[in-house]
Amino acid sequence: MCDTEGVGKKQYLATRNVREFIAAQPMEIQAEYVKLVERIECDGFLIEPFGKKLDRKLFEMRLRRGRQVRVIYYYHAGNHVIGLHAFVKKTQQTPLREISQALRMKRIIEGGDYGEDK
Repeated sequence: MCDTEGVGKKQYLATRNVREFIAAQPMEIQAEYVKLVERIECDGFLIEPFGKKLDRKLFEMRLRRGRQVRVIYYYHAGNHVIGLHAFVKKTQQTPLREISQALRMKRIIEGGDYGEDK
């Protein structure tokens, strides 16, 4: 919990694709994901090595137990943080196709559709 009232700085939401991807991962990765989401909600941000800024608006959550799982997220209106896209990182740099996928989902969300049917 963040404080005695259980109120955090941010509310984290994940797209269906992110939720399904994380649910398919080993328990140790799922547990690390939950801890990092709690940290975002309480502190409002992640610092390295747990997170990294990819560009002006996109950030990367780094799950490092076992596989190199990444969740690309951004700060939406108000106090919302939205997990856009999750993947297993296999190269040194975050692949452009993964960033493009996250940006596509961000455009869908900002257009008023929350991508639950995509």
